[in-house]
Amino acid sequence: MGENRELSFNSILFATDFSTSVRAAGRYAALLAQRWGAELIVVHAFTLSQPALEAETLGHVRSTQREHLERLLSEAVKELTPLARKSASVLREGTPLDVIRAVSEQHKPSMIVLGTHGGGAMERHLIGSVAEGVLRTIPGPILTVGPHVAVPSDDGLAFRHILYATGFSAAETHVASYAFALSRAFGAYIDLLHVVSEEAMSQHDRTQKEKDSHAALDQLVSEQARMQCRPESFVEFGSIPERIVERARERRADLIVLGAHHHSRLAMHMRTGPAFQVIVAASCPVLTICY
Repeated sequence: MGENRELSFNSILFATDFSTSVRAAGRYAALLAQRWGAELIVVHAFTLSQPALEAETLGHVRSTQREHLERLLSEAVKELTPLARKSASVLREGTPLDVIRAVSEQHKPSMIVLGTHGGGAMERHLIGSVAEGVLRTIPGPILTVGPHVAVPSDDGLAFRHILYATGFSAAETHVASYAFALSRAFGAYIDLLHVVSEEAMSQHDRTQKEKDSHAALDQLVSEQARMQCRPESFVEFGSIPERIVERARERRADLIVLGAHHHSRLAMHMRTGPAFQVIVAASCPVLTICY
């Protein structure tokens, strides 16, 4: 089942737009880099404005826009370097998705860390154009830090309780391996959750569905993982994102782990789909793994 996967990262990529709302994401990225002895790479993608483009192409001088972004990036790296120890910066022209994908490929194995804004049209735009595309198309682990997540302490990252929510897709074995590996790495308790969407069914069918779901959750856990990770299994009925967020809150989870198939509705419609709703509502980071 892949429970024996060991995690190792060469780099932790933090994609930033320099807003204060992504500060928590930057801190998580730096602490993750510290935890795995990985290099923290702070990435910003940009497009030159027309005046800046003319200054650089016609005047052959560095534009004020580029110099301003270089200063902001340097300040961001300077703030996080004491936590990460090893750090680098990438300022590159292009779309955020293309730049993040290229840098991730160059420095793999990597984990990508994204922050989201605190609501309104701007947040929906950024999620739709950046995070949605990243979660949909880039394989591997992506940690998204939502607007309700507190800035972590400088004392070191501690995931003490992990919630892994699964829909029982065959490919989600890959996702489960990450959840168990993180549980072992941090010595964390792990909860396994399956949410059955609300639908009309008899009490008998509901009881049978719950029994079958518990059996399927048990099959995800080897005896070794059961001893090491102390898993507990939960089956709930209702709205998938609401129940995931509520269960994480009730169990005081420090991390939610979700799988996202790049062809599925979950991944293709992030702005209205379950994963997006979990990310913007959760009080802890959400690790999604596209497969």
